[in-house]
Amino acid sequence: MTTFREYRQALAEGRSPDYQAQILPKDAIALQGDRAGFMSRAIAAAIDVLIIFLMVLGTIAVIWMISFIIDPMSPGTPLTDADKRVPSVAAMIMYGYILNAIYWSVFWHYGGRTIGNLVMGLRVVNRRGEQMGWGTSIVRALFCTVFPFGLLWAIFSGANRSVQDVVLRTDRKSTRLNSSHSQQS
Repeated sequence: MTTFREYRQALAEGRSPDYQAQILPKDAIALQGDRAGFMSRAIAAAIDVLIIFLMVLGTIAVIWMISFIIDPMSPGTPLTDADKRVPSVAAMIMYGYILNAIYWSVFWHYGGRTIGNLVMGLRVVNRRGEQMGWGTSIVRALFCTVFPFGLLWAIFSGANRSVQDVVLRTDRKSTRLNSSHSQQS
């Protein structure tokens, strides 16, 4: 770990300061680049789904508040008209699925990782270990959204691959720290 003093001293000597702190235990460095297991994938997906769920709840709250601006209730009206103030449950579930697919598509295309993947130290890559294109990202996101139980195949697969990984020839791997794979960051 580089201290601020060592950082300033390296700058004063004209050297490039080594300011990248070692954030992984030494035993975990050997696992970098391996396929992720079921639990790390499931936790990352749960974090992502929780984020989408909170976004859907936020949308419901905004729609509900706007409904009072558009059609305010008079003080004497009973609160029985609440069902017209917010969309139906089915509509909100469909909105959540669509939002989830868009979220995964965009994040997997641009960086190979969603917020859940970032927390768990995972990255989704194509069969060559490179960042996925738009087509693969969208198809994988739709596949994962419509068929989330495909993740369970990683438990039984000797190669830790989900059904989505097998069909689309993608991988979810632990991130690498060395500079030879900085293009994936």
